[in-house]
Amino acid sequence: MKRFIPPVTLLYKSTVTSPVVYFLLFSLLFSSCTKNALDLYPETTLTEGVFYKNESQLIQAVNDAYRQLERIYDAGGVPDIYGELASDNVFIKATSGGNSWSEDINRHDIDADNGKLATAWNTAYNGIYIINNAIEQLEKTTVTFSTVGLKERLLAEAKAIRALIYFNLVQAWGGVPFPLKVVSPQESYNYLREDKTIILAQLVNDLKAAKLDLPPSYTGANAGRITQYGASAILAYVYLAQNDKANATQELKSIIESNAFSLDANSDGAINAADYAHLFKAATKNSKESIVEIQYIAGQNQVNSTHQTEYAPWDFAFHLPGSTVTFRGNGLNTPTNDLINEYETGDPRKDLSLATGFNDLQTGNFIAYPYTLKFYDPTFLYPGQNVEIIRYADILLLYAELTSDATYLNQVRRRVGLPDYGSALYPSGKYSTLALAIEHERRVELAFEFHRFFDLVRTGRAVSVLQSKGINTSSNKLVFPIPQSVIDINPRITQNP
Repeated sequence: MKRFIPPVTLLYKSTVTSPVVYFLLFSLLFSSCTKNALDLYPETTLTEGVFYKNESQLIQAVNDAYRQLERIYDAGGVPDIYGELASDNVFIKATSGGNSWSEDINRHDIDADNGKLATAWNTAYNGIYIINNAIEQLEKTTVTFSTVGLKERLLAEAKAIRALIYFNLVQAWGGVPFPLKVVSPQESYNYLREDKTIILAQLVNDLKAAKLDLPPSYTGANAGRITQYGASAILAYVYLAQNDKANATQELKSIIESNAFSLDANSDGAINAADYAHLFKAATKNSKESIVEIQYIAGQNQVNSTHQTEYAPWDFAFHLPGSTVTFRGNGLNTPTNDLINEYETGDPRKDLSLATGFNDLQTGNFIAYPYTLKFYDPTFLYPGQNVEIIRYADILLLYAELTSDATYLNQVRRRVGLPDYGSALYPSGKYSTLALAIEHERRVELAFEFHRFFDLVRTGRAVSVLQSKGINTSSNKLVFPIPQSVIDINPRITQNP
């Protein structure tokens, strides 16, 4: 069966390769209209005069919005560096990097000139520029679409993707520049940091409208596009960012009661640990548990992910399971002992999620260098494993948190054969309240899926949890500093405390 694979970026390019390049709207706020300044602004490889002229081209423009989502959720994107690297799940054991940017984020000792933050910011705004352009082209087109409602659906997809990108930006930086249209270099000077509450309110409006024009599911080549339930899931997260628990609960409830998703990820009729294993197999695409999933495809010159390369041990002897080929990774997001010890005895998710080390094939010695297996793909040079962003277990655990109903927590635990919360065998001495039980469950169920630090911040536990583990953080460090390059170009953009 053919499957929807967004193409690589095809509409825009830049002629400059500095980290500032891709912040197309705001970090490229030019001091004059000189040639050098204009070189930093995106050039069209296909001009509007020859593109956006038919249905196929407009579909391609929206497909490219999905490619931007892939870039943002790839290793080094905002969800990765905020959700995992800034958390207690990971540390840097050894890395090939010639700077301390990753370590600084992990230690919560970040300078404004951190290049990793600047790259993530630039990538996000590059994506927003491309998506805003796709939306504008759809809104003004005179093309007659072959299917009733297709134009509205494409607009809804683009706006839902843009909302997810902005949600990540707001969580990581607080108030950020907030364009909802394509702006010129000169116009972009006037886009300063918008209040977080205004941004979130607009995202709610966009997602509520998008739900009305999105289908409950797709088939064939369209599998993997944003559905109405995907928009609901994103909307639930936005409501939580507003502390609107009532509306978040309603969105989660609608997903659960739809019966469109299941913990039976492999669709074999049984719910067990095999379903958890199925989620992270290289060939698994858009399983029964998937709600929002990033689409990758294996092969040279295809849309590959970089997670496995980035997170694999930086060690000359490293090789992937079952392989004799040396594959030295970049050493990022190494699992902490604290996370490894979080798994309960007998929890199969531990061995399915991480390895505690590997054997040196020359010496036979075991090297205690843990790494995650969630991105394991034997096609390691050009991996094509999809990446789960929001899945049904996440929804069930959030719903348990908001309703204080352990039933939904226990559904997740039963899948992997663990005792129910509230039973005599549950480790209640360590997780004495339902809130702590859910925090524990989300940590082990969703490890390396970009949730941990988001969760700790959302529940108000980030400072106390990280400080208890020797990480010198504070309430002022729950958001990243605005990249210094952005402020250098437009000093009217303010810095976080």
